[in-house]
Amino acid sequence: MAENERYIALYRRFRPETFDEVLGQEHVVRVLKHQIQTGSVGHAYLFSGTRGTGKTTMARLLAKGVNCLMGGDGPVPPSGVLRPCGICANCIAVKNGALVDVIEIDAASNNGVEDVRDLRDSIIYPPAAARKKVFIIDEVHMFSKAAFNALLKTLEEPPEHILFILCTTEPGKLPQTILSRCLKFDFRRVPMARIAEGIAGICAKIGIAITDDAAALIAANADGSVRDGLSILEQCVQAGEQTITREFVLEIVGSPGDESIAELTGHVASGDAAAALVRLDAMLADGMDEKRIMDDWIEWLRSALLIKFVADPERILNRSAENIAAIAKQGAAYETAFINEAIYTLAKLRNEARWSSSVRILFEMAIIEMSERKKDN
Repeated sequence: MAENERYIALYRRFRPETFDEVLGQEHVVRVLKHQIQTGSVGHAYLFSGTRGTGKTTMARLLAKGVNCLMGGDGPVPPSGVLRPCGICANCIAVKNGALVDVIEIDAASNNGVEDVRDLRDSIIYPPAAARKKVFIIDEVHMFSKAAFNALLKTLEEPPEHILFILCTTEPGKLPQTILSRCLKFDFRRVPMARIAEGIAGICAKIGIAITDDAAALIAANADGSVRDGLSILEQCVQAGEQTITREFVLEIVGSPGDESIAELTGHVASGDAAAALVRLDAMLADGMDEKRIMDDWIEWLRSALLIKFVADPERILNRSAENIAAIAKQGAAYETAFINEAIYTLAKLRNEARWSSSVRILFEMAIIEMSERKKDN
């Protein structure tokens, strides 16, 4: 990269420019593609769902789709490509934030009634350079009650050239009167396999090698959020590694790793609370977070349990054959009853840790309890 060239984050650099590039949300893509091709696009949409699942990206794609010049003054797209084509002047302008008729509003900082009144005043003017004037309102749940009332009047009977796209992570905070006037789409968490596939594809494009189990681990840590997954990948890439391995991802995300978890489990299973507490102390001294250790311990125990019962656990666990073989070997000595009890204890601990300021103490008590229980048996 040239010294004066601006660096662009991966989640922005590889933002989908057509519907075919979107990871997941097939139920949304299918409807929007059909509406755009048949000219049956509504006047107001509500995109809701957890962070990083593609709400704003889909809103921009819809804005592109209704204003795409394919078949008009723009270039001829590749055969079979539907709107948005991603290569015409309007699609490129939306991508660069340069199309004056696509207005993005952050409701977190523009949430007053005067802001909505200014929006209403601009609606009366027809589009300057596109077919439709599109208003994308992000975090719309941040609007004040007065702002919602002002917006309601606009949503009731908007001009034909206006399209509203409301995005929110908290649809429950929107008035029912607003919800009833929108076509609603719930954005689901993206499956880990799809995120891992996308991460592998991006690594191929930027010339970085990544192992399958490393991509799967990043996807697991993304928790259904494509943006979170790309943020983790960004940290790995920025570290300068030419090959991203599972071990390196564990280091980046601050995970204790299977070996440490297996050692901790072994101490508890043998009833050696002292050794287990020393192992925990060493993990915390390495900068690991208590809650993260709990989550990884529960996941390890789950893996050990499923390996006992599932003939082909690779598909379910999103782990490599090597990792599964190691866990199978480590977990073979543990009875199902012990694993079940440990999962229940840790799950209860994880829930209590959400509200406690003494997480380590609770963790140590749980380790002593499990160890003593095993020793008594």
